[in-house]
Amino acid sequence: MTQKEAIIKALEEHGGRERLPVIYPRVIQLAIFKPGSDKQATIRTTLQRHPECFRHSPGKPDGWWELVSYQEEVADLKKEIRELNETIKQIMAIQKEAEFIHKFLQEVMNDYKRKRAEADPIRNIFRHMGYEEAAAVLDAWIDEKEDELKKALEKLAQLALSKINVQGDYVINKQVDNEVNGVASGGTGINIDKEKK
Repeated sequence: MTQKEAIIKALEEHGGRERLPVIYPRVIQLAIFKPGSDKQATIRTTLQRHPECFRHSPGKPDGWWELVSYQEEVADLKKEIRELNETIKQIMAIQKEAEFIHKFLQEVMNDYKRKRAEADPIRNIFRHMGYEEAAAVLDAWIDEKEDELKKALEKLAQLALSKINVQGDYVINKQVDNEVNGVASGGTGINIDKEKK
């Protein structure tokens, strides 16, 4: 193995950046040197003669060297981390939105029972937010149609899950799945206190 190849390998083994005292023994172990040569001096010369591969690590004391690709890799990783953080924020926002819709809908159903005309502004809010299914749940509740209510709740639960799946297949909204999608276990998923006649 040439000295250049050995230095590249030694740096890669340490994540792309390392101090000379750590680089020396590994390169000496891997590379071929002329008999009687000052191996450490030869390694430093090789580092300096190949600026396309190696450079001093910016922001580090003397003696730190890195692969030229190291900073680009770090920048790429930072960009990926930023993008992942944004995705996580979006997913968390969806979860909070679905929880809000669930709780708000429950309150509205209690307050607007048998008052379809008064429920129009709320229905419009749901539709504007893209929750047509929530409006259907409200209508079924007002009309006291149990079968339609159950079907509308099932659609609402599926909508909440599909909105989460769109954001990178992260299904983290188990609470909504368990509470709203309770229909799978025979319940309606929403705590309904019907008025006794």
